[in-house]
Amino acid sequence: MRVFRIYGMSIVLSLVILYLSILRSVPEIPEIQFLGADKLAHALMYFALSAVVCYELYRQRYDFSDRKMRLWGLIYPIAYGGLIELLQEYCFPPRTGDWFDWLADAVGAVTAYFLAKKLLPKYVKPEGQGISCR
Repeated sequence: MRVFRIYGMSIVLSLVILYLSILRSVPEIPEIQFLGADKLAHALMYFALSAVVCYELYRQRYDFSDRKMRLWGLIYPIAYGGLIELLQEYCFPPRTGDWFDWLADAVGAVTAYFLAKKLLPKYVKPEGQGISCR
């Protein structure tokens, strides 16, 4: 349970993305139908995943120069997006995999990673670093 306590948001968000990705049909909302809405949705989902993973790792005192931060905060969301596209193509008809969906996933993850790298050190304190009273 310790892993879930520390990385719970990342785990839940990963499972929500998987669930939404393997649904037989995704309900369309007419108010937000525009060219590229699907790609924007992909970018935002993986932006959120990368941002949450970076946040949870940073809270655990992993720096952005750390290999674990790059692996889980950047590579994991991109690889996860690719895996889901393959699952859609080969395991969950009528869903289909799309290289451009994966590209949108990667753009979202990369954007979140570099934004988190810039903002987290300014606004988030790693666990165990409380306010010192002098």
